Amino acid sequence: MPDERAPDPVDEGELVNLSQMAEELGVTRQWLHKLRTTDPNFPTSKRKSGSTREFWDLAEARAYYRSRELRPGERTDLKPPPAADA
Repeated sequence: MPDERAPDPVDEGELVNLSQMAEELGVTRQWLHKLRTTDPNFPTSKRKSGSTREFWDLAEARAYYRSRELRPGERTDLKPPPAADA
């Protein structure tokens, strides 16, 4: 007899938690959390039925991460040290 369970309402693709997403993207979990809380374009999380944990569609997260604007920091190692006031 086939399995007659109702399909999971969140059946988008491969769902991963924040730690797994960080590992897949090659960044830290803390960095993703910062992006998540400051960037309104960060993909919305999904919840599996009966769970309070947040999950993200990995394909959606990869597309977001590749398309975001990169803003590298200023290199301070190339600047001369500040002049000492005498």
